Amino acid sequence: MIVFAGPSLAGQQIPGNSRLDIRDPVRQGDVYLATLERPSAIGIIDGYFEGVPSVWHKEILWAMSQGIPVLGAASMGALRASELDTFGMIGIGVVYEAFRDGHLEDDDEVALVHAPEEMGYVALSIAMVNVRATCMAAAGSGVISNSQADFVIERAKAQFYKNRTWDSILRGADPEILPLNSVTNLRHWIDAHEVDQKGIDALLLLKRMAQSDFGTRAAQFHFEQTDLWIQTTDVWRRREREKVVHHEAGYRLLGNMDLLR
Repeated sequence: MIVFAGPSLAGQQIPGNSRLDIRDPVRQGDVYLATLERPSAIGIIDGYFEGVPSVWHKEILWAMSQGIPVLGAASMGALRASELDTFGMIGIGVVYEAFRDGHLEDDDEVALVHAPEEMGYVALSIAMVNVRATCMAAAGSGVISNSQADFVIERAKAQFYKNRTWDSILRGADPEILPLNSVTNLRHWIDAHEVDQKGIDALLLLKRMAQSDFGTRAAQFHFEQTDLWIQTTDVWRRREREKVVHHEAGYRLLGNMDLLR
């Protein structure tokens, strides 16, 4: 089973399971190429966007048309699952359900900035869905009132997703609504009890995949192989072959350098 993930699993205790092949966040073409490997299922958690073409809906439909179950949760996976669940994509978790039911609509709810793979995809900003979950939990614990929680959520939502951190959200808050002592108490509470809803949902997806035997699923729709689809997949396959050639050439070069030494 192939799973595309990144920051949503950063710092999480990932269950060891030989069935799960966890790869980098998904980008356009990855699901199509994964389908060619004939996995028993594909899971989408995190994915690239903005500077990198995002995973295409049609490649997910292609995977399902080949009888491969596709699951989504937490981040990009939740978005795509809410858009494609009527075609058979399996959505998992609170974030998916919020998008499915129309309570959330904006992509910035799950978007964040994160460190590169070499640094473990550590989040450098906070996703809006985690702000919401944390504020609601803080209100439920009596740390802040419901109206104060709404105030913090509104401040966070007004910020650009790349700049959204707890410090930027709480710094300079209106003292008439959120007095300094409330800010201090909330900061301490967050340090110990912050709710990582994306992480929770990501682990739910891994658990579901590790414990399930999905089998082959017949698609309930007709997949149209348009000229654009054929041309695009040809490009993806060619790029993948070139990557393999360059990778193998690099190993040969390193081997020759060892001989020279």
